[in-house]
Amino acid sequence: MNTFTRYVLKSFLWQFLLLLIGFTALLQLFDLLNNSADILQDHMGQMSAVLEYAVLRLPEIMSFLVPFAVLMGALVTLGKMERDNEIMAYKAAGAPYFTVLWAFLPAVGIVAVLHFFLADQIVPISIQSLIQRDLSTERAKSKNEAKDEPLFVQEGKSVVEAGAVGQDGTTLSHLRIYERDDSGKIVKQVFANDAHYDTSKEVWTLSNVWTTTIPDGQAAQTARTDSWVWPTHLTPAEFSDLVEKPQAMPLLKIHGFISSTQVGVRPTYFYETWLQKRIALPVSSILMILLAAPVAHSLHRRERGLAMGMTVGFGLGFLYFLTDGLVLSLGESGAVPPFLAAWLPILLFAAIGGAWLIKQEGY
Repeated sequence: MNTFTRYVLKSFLWQFLLLLIGFTALLQLFDLLNNSADILQDHMGQMSAVLEYAVLRLPEIMSFLVPFAVLMGALVTLGKMERDNEIMAYKAAGAPYFTVLWAFLPAVGIVAVLHFFLADQIVPISIQSLIQRDLSTERAKSKNEAKDEPLFVQEGKSVVEAGAVGQDGTTLSHLRIYERDDSGKIVKQVFANDAHYDTSKEVWTLSNVWTTTIPDGQAAQTARTDSWVWPTHLTPAEFSDLVEKPQAMPLLKIHGFISSTQVGVRPTYFYETWLQKRIALPVSSILMILLAAPVAHSLHRRERGLAMGMTVGFGLGFLYFLTDGLVLSLGESGAVPPFLAAWLPILLFAAIGGAWLIKQEGY
């Protein structure tokens, strides 16, 4: 790593951290103003619940803002270098402008790796913790409602179908358990009207249970019991509607829904879209450098201030996130292929930034 790259690494990371902390604090403040009243009402006015909610929401907010902070941090760093004629001196030494962008790659690479780890490992844990502590505001707004569409979960060789799931996941209705042999044939079916989870004992209890055994080459046998303790490792979190949010699942779990090692409630293309989105996540940070470079370069040539650059950066960031959200929704609905849903915004804005920079440099 040469001297210029180390200088860029230090300057960019400092600006990036300052902007990320500032944007995160601002967005979290708005989030608390919007949801703190509901949290206090549901937890008997305990301020500790609001503090716990703020801490657990922090990873998700930061993950959302990382690409935007990269864009603004790169824009501020490049704008400062343009204003102080540092880039002009670097180019006067015979180095082309694109080598300046190469100097950003180590810094952005570090951010991209940390961003992927944050989104794939920390954010799912924080969302599940919000659910377990009954701090999720989406659950609070519809606490007494139930999910009235079937939910499928796979555990080993067994497939579990829940006809209706309470929002907290501790109450299941019209539960069916299909036990299969090594060849995939159903050898036993268990039907229960209701299932309740005892949080103190961490045990599922099924009521009004009908068990149908299908021996090989023999007639099926059915037996009924009033209640039955279900020996399973599944927890209410597996059945909670919010856990099905792709943001609350790591990459391996999303891949499990695609490869049929797990059974989800969404079509396969929905999980394929989010798998591609998770893989493309680190690349979005690299894209932001390509968007910031022509903006900073053009503002210097037109002798406009850094404030104009920040305004243009905000506009580009907003347009990118708007396009990304729109195309992602199309991918979730199956209107566009999963690969395009995840990569089209990146490819589109990379082409725009690259063409803009090439035009400025006169290649």
